[in-house]
Amino acid sequence: MAILQNGPNGPIVGKFGSVSAYLLNGQNIIRGGKKKRTSPPSEAELLNREKQKVAGKFAAWNKRILEFGYQPLAKKGSRVGAFQLAQRHIFKETLELDAENKPFINPEKLSLFSGPLTPLANCQVSLDGDRIDLSWTVDDQYKSSIYKINLGLIGFDTESHLRTSIAKVNQGSCALQFEEISRKTGDLHVYVSVWDTLEGDFSNSIYCGVI
Repeated sequence: MAILQNGPNGPIVGKFGSVSAYLLNGQNIIRGGKKKRTSPPSEAELLNREKQKVAGKFAAWNKRILEFGYQPLAKKGSRVGAFQLAQRHIFKETLELDAENKPFINPEKLSLFSGPLTPLANCQVSLDGDRIDLSWTVDDQYKSSIYKINLGLIGFDTESHLRTSIAKVNQGSCALQFEEISRKTGDLHVYVSVWDTLEGDFSNSIYCGVI
């Protein structure tokens, strides 16, 4: 049963006949019913399903980080939000096939943060006990103290972490104490981004390597 919310001018929610209606990011979406398929899937379709599975699992595991990292690109009122934009990037731009034709996410192609600002250059990272050391080349356009560094640590076989505003971009380097990171159970891939803390914009993230 479908419900007409807020009177005759309101959105429709629910199922009526062969179609279903729901709200997505403030828009009323109506979809037709699915037809039952009788033919078997092709090899290309099976591979596409595997890609969707790999991309979907990774995106779901890192949802809160991706929602934060893609918020500058999510237009207000659009039915495509930050998380959907991140999912699209992961599926279209990061997936590759291994020697057994199995899809995997190439961490070097992953953009954890996305936005219009100029990315950092010459980023270096190292781990010393429970301290992460970062360095980068200072860009003259980031002399103001409003520009900060965001750090993402992504684990493909362990948990991920997000740290925001860890340093001013004009510092050129920083050291971040991270309790018990030296006892992590797997590799962590390091991504850094510029954050304009006044306007809210990000730069695309830079992949710094593995710790």
